[in-house]
Amino acid sequence: MNKKFACCNLNYEIEPGFFIGAMYVSYVFIVAELVNAGIPAFMIFGEEEQWAIIATTISPVILLFTFNYRYARTLLLHVLSPIKYDESAGRNC
Repeated sequence: MNKKFACCNLNYEIEPGFFIGAMYVSYVFIVAELVNAGIPAFMIFGEEEQWAIIATTISPVILLFTFNYRYARTLLLHVLSPIKYDESAGRNC
């Protein structure tokens, strides 16, 4: 992610370590992906195919790791930051 917004020079990282909280948001994303992939995998393969269940369950997490990283930070910015949207600031670009 960029450190500052190009048009208005807005600093995204409000304080040092602000995005460490995004780890917890990313953790929620990963748990949701594991549950949503694991339950159908267990229903399809049954108890006998353990490695197929593991591979099917872990593959969405590996494929979506960039989504988790970016959107956890974005969600944290939208929910917890004091930065408010100013429509007139975008007109300067």
